Amino acid sequence: MKKGICIVCVPGDSLDDRLAAARAAGYDGVELSVTAPGKGPLTPASTEAEVRALGARVRAAGLEAPTLMGGGAYLISPDAEERARGVAHMRAVLQRAVWLGAGDVLLHPGQLQPAARYDEAFDWLLSGLRELRSAAEVLGVGIGVENVWNKFLLSPREMRELIDSVDCPLIGCYFDVGNFLPWAYAEQWVRILGRRIRRVHVKDFRRRVGTYEGFCQLLDGDANYPEVIKALREVGYDGYLTSEVDGDIVETARRLDQILAM
Repeated sequence: MKKGICIVCVPGDSLDDRLAAARAAGYDGVELSVTAPGKGPLTPASTEAEVRALGARVRAAGLEAPTLMGGGAYLISPDAEERARGVAHMRAVLQRAVWLGAGDVLLHPGQLQPAARYDEAFDWLLSGLRELRSAAEVLGVGIGVENVWNKFLLSPREMRELIDSVDCPLIGCYFDVGNFLPWAYAEQWVRILGRRIRRVHVKDFRRRVGTYEGFCQLLDGDANYPEVIKALREVGYDGYLTSEVDGDIVETARRLDQILAM
């Protein structure tokens, strides 16, 4: 496995400063983000030349760009037009992942709203993923649905059912070790999802805090990382562990090395 970090977690006044800092801290790759125009160097409207130049900057810094954070895809919105915009957005993200050289994109399906019934939201997301299947297959880029704090996909069996219903090996789960620690055990998610896990985010969480403030540095929380790593190896995962931890990126890299040595 390799060490990665989300670019938003890296300090620096410019992208090149952040890339240099990530490499100096010992990371192998960075996860860039697709943002709204004016918010970053990569947007849904970025041209092929712009994205390829961005990928060249990443490689020149001695890093890889294995994944791309999609952003802005609200596929469980009760508004059908907003869902359609989300699908179109993800198609644009997939194309830019190809130009960047990223193998997978992260899909945050959105927040479950009171106006969206849970079972209907499941069907909307499934429909959206089926629409995206052909684009993923043609472009050869994977889609990872992340388990996030959105009152939705609260169990690994639901995530497994969703992925199996799409029936596309390029569409799976972008598994976040820390996100469901208040309610679940990460190692169980890994073993239940198995090879459906396309990519992995790492962070930690203190259950006794119970709120967003419970997120903390790796190995300072309640994640059972020895068992998580054991489970990942059991299911054949050998990709990136990408840090989504704020704070000292050198210390985070050191702790990631400890985790990988478990």
